[in-house]
Amino acid sequence: MDMEIADLEIIEGFPFPVFSSRGGSGRARSVAARCDRAITWLSSYLEMPPTPPLYVLGRQDWHRTALIPQYGLPHASRRQIVMGQEPSDIWPTMTNAVWPDLSHASQTRLHDVYGTPPDLGAFADLVVAHEITHLADNPAWLDEWGPGSETYWGNTPRLLWFVELFANVGLHGYICECEPESLPTLETVFEVIWHTSPARWPITDLHRMHESATEADADGTNYVWFEFGLQVLAKHLWEECGATALEFMSSTLHGPMLSDDQIVGLLDEMDPTVADSIRSWPATQV
Repeated sequence: MDMEIADLEIIEGFPFPVFSSRGGSGRARSVAARCDRAITWLSSYLEMPPTPPLYVLGRQDWHRTALIPQYGLPHASRRQIVMGQEPSDIWPTMTNAVWPDLSHASQTRLHDVYGTPPDLGAFADLVVAHEITHLADNPAWLDEWGPGSETYWGNTPRLLWFVELFANVGLHGYICECEPESLPTLETVFEVIWHTSPARWPITDLHRMHESATEADADGTNYVWFEFGLQVLAKHLWEECGATALEFMSSTLHGPMLSDDQIVGLLDEMDPTVADSIRSWPATQV
């Protein structure tokens, strides 16, 4: 038996393979149901590749299948979708890091939505829709495409932010149309934390976003700050353009690689406010 699935529970009843660490079948079913909804929703707007297996893993099994070392962070590739049975430690690290910068009103808002102390587990669970959107962000899942291709956007660190903005539009659109009751859970944390002082983050240049996750001493919080800022812009794009933004960005990502100026020009066509926010990053207030 493949070591990736040895001793894992097989969860039946979904149109894609689902595997769970022992004792986590209930959570795996919940995660798989959201994945199924997100894939169905995305398929109504985008051409989606075949859905890879979903793994919902405990800490003891994480290293066997996960592509990143940080336990519990959702991620996807053309070979697998990976979620943790428990939330990643990055979420309390993030809230603890920014807590001194937050006003009393902002702290109260986080408590009201996520509890005391704030538990971002419910927010983190929604992020799987972001990861599934990544399955459609470039044609790398086709055999004739790959990291060496000149149109393989995901292999371009400088333009990582545009790929991530696309996935965030997918996340926001999915929640708006399929789980609107979860909007406060999705929006509160990124709206509060994004507006903390940029001075606390060592890397703020949007085109250096990849460095915030790859530097040797990175704990991931600086990268999450970038994602939260892009989620603010994704919300604005969805509210202004709806699914047209998702479709237009997908079409762009399936075409030749563009320059920074060309990408901002495309954003201008969709929403000049978002384009201006990219130009003035991180001093954006949309």
